[in-house]
Amino acid sequence: MMAALSLVVIIPLIVILVVTLRPSSTTYSYVISPGTQEALSKGEKVPNQLPLNLDLQVGDTLEVTNNDSVAHTYTFLILRPGETGRYTFHNSGVFTAACTVGEHEEVTITVRE
Repeated sequence: MMAALSLVVIIPLIVILVVTLRPSSTTYSYVISPGTQEALSKGEKVPNQLPLNLDLQVGDTLEVTNNDSVAHTYTFLILRPGETGRYTFHNSGVFTAACTVGEHEEVTITVRE
């Protein structure tokens, strides 16, 4: 009887500790500036705030807002003008994805446990 009562008390405490001590996730936010595609089509360099390499933890979220006048792709997000997209990474690994913003055409995403 005492063992059963102990389990009823101990198991919920363990669950609460695991949930509260787990590191919180982070949202990484980026913006595609207005005029990006126009500058790229003229051969001009664009200040690109979008990283070529992302180093994230499982549970982190990537958020990108497209303020340009044309659609763009960044990682797994295809964004129309004025659209904001979010992607949460649930699995660890190294991923390669597309980028139509700036000089690089690929983005490498490393997601760690």
